[in-house]
Amino acid sequence: FDVSILQIDAGVFEVKATNGDTFLGGEDFDNAVLNYLIADFKKSSGVDISKDSLALQRLREASERAKIELSSSVQTDINLPYITADASGPKHLNIKLTRAKFEELVEALIQRTI
Repeated sequence: FDVSILQIDAGVFEVKATNGDTFLGGEDFDNAVLNYLIADFKKSSGVDISKDSLALQRLREASERAKIELSSSVQTDINLPYITADASGPKHLNIKLTRAKFEELVEALIQRTI
């Protein structure tokens, strides 16, 4: 995230100052959700999907969608049927993520922007 201070005079934009954390972006917020989903799924199902590349791709996409949805909603459902399988059969991920929980997950990232 970056902040720039501009002066606009007669249609000319002049950058007066720029500051921020160039190593912080939306993907960091997605990863906070991703890590939460992995941990929650392991806790509820006993299955660690952190090494399953197909499951991780689906989780990354769902994490970004959830982040976007939470910008205009107080809660979102993350529903990924057949996220993986074990000896007992297919496993499904279904988690409700609230904006409050999202804010808790990204608190350290928010502090980096201040």
